[in-house]
Amino acid sequence: MEFPQEVVQEIVHICSPLHVLLYNEKRTLSTDKLKAASFCVVIPNGSDRDAMLRALYLSIDIEIPLNFTLYTAEEWEELNDDPASYAAWIGRKGRAVYDAEA
Repeated sequence: MEFPQEVVQEIVHICSPLHVLLYNEKRTLSTDKLKAASFCVVIPNGSDRDAMLRALYLSIDIEIPLNFTLYTAEEWEELNDDPASYAAWIGRKGRAVYDAEA
């Protein structure tokens, strides 16, 4: 099962991100039903990260737990240069579900 595109559209609506990566999906073994998901959202520099994070958690109505990690474009670029950083790990493990430049 693919992740519901409506969730990605809601993230885009709330954050106007540069990139959204889905980097963790938990599924049941027997049915492959999605149980939880984690997203990395790269937001424009100067964005109010706390307000966006609050809005994501309060606005997206879905039956499963969601986790969001937000980085500004500057942080994302800088941290991806360090292969030991969490951001670089997300970049390697995650898959792009939205790219503003695409």
